[in-house]
Amino acid sequence: MSKNRIAWILFLLLFVAAAVWLALSYKDALGELSHRNTHKAVLEKDIEELRKEANQNRMHLEKLRKNPDFQDATARQELGYGREGERVYRFPPEKD
Repeated sequence: MSKNRIAWILFLLLFVAAAVWLALSYKDALGELSHRNTHKAVLEKDIEELRKEANQNRMHLEKLRKNPDFQDATARQELGYGREGERVYRFPPEKD
């Protein structure tokens, strides 16, 4: 065999090896991209839910600041307070 033919065979083998390596790297990169896109969608959904919750909390706080009747009802319900002359009964929480 001539040196020229050996050089061509080595070049071809090197080219095939490089092409296989690039194909495998590309496959791994696509898998990673798919995983990251899925994770991004989950995080965006979580962000949207947290924004809704923050907005609800903001509206609840605003009602507590501005509405004395709401303040009274909230204190009575959550803290177990009662009005003067009322009897407040507290029961233990139900067990599941």
